[in-house]
Amino acid sequence: MKKGLIKILRTVIVVLLLASCQPAVVFGEPQPVDVEPLSNIPNIYKGIYWCKVDSASLYVDDKAFIRRKEFLIKTTKEEIVADPDLELVNGQLYVKDWEGYFPITEKGDTIISQIIIRDTIFAINGTQIVKPFKGHLVLNLKLNEDAWEILVVSQRRGELLTIARADIPENLVQLDSITTVSTLKGTDSIRTQIYLKPTAKEFERIYDEGLLFHRSCTEYERIFPLKEVID
Repeated sequence: MKKGLIKILRTVIVVLLLASCQPAVVFGEPQPVDVEPLSNIPNIYKGIYWCKVDSASLYVDDKAFIRRKEFLIKTTKEEIVADPDLELVNGQLYVKDWEGYFPITEKGDTIISQIIIRDTIFAINGTQIVKPFKGHLVLNLKLNEDAWEILVVSQRRGELLTIARADIPENLVQLDSITTVSTLKGTDSIRTQIYLKPTAKEFERIYDEGLLFHRSCTEYERIFPLKEVID
């Protein structure tokens, strides 16, 4: 039982770490450069979505995209005491790697805890801005003074939503023929990054030719509209 619990926790931690890695493609300015930011996320995107691939929910309100994943774990007090990464504190399960407390239910020798992980993918503020682009939303997340990560949100048939991250294309020569490509060393000392500063027309051409945002790892299906702001 303990090995199963640790495997689940380690898997979720790895996923969170991968999600926080430096992006492969960095932009010098919010995109598209000639479009004014929106103050709110358009109503057509609002709702609660479900991803079958990893059993996660996506909440979209007028300001944010919030990913939520939950699961139950079952263990015992003996296993928790023996695990340096877990601790029972005031009737809650404390997971040291997350610095988080989770409620528990005791049934005999078994302890059940519902783990809920919330990840704010994007939230409109001074360092995160959203712009409309050809029927899509471009989410701009500021990394530092002259570096931005770009996500493109697309919606199909009003119900299916995808979030695509820019990825280094196989054909860098084709990309470099459109806009100047600078190669950087990733801060994690493993991945290579490229730095782009396209004009509005260059960004449109990059998108239309499918060089950076040609795929998405996840597809979310809307399960019902959302009319109120997410707490």
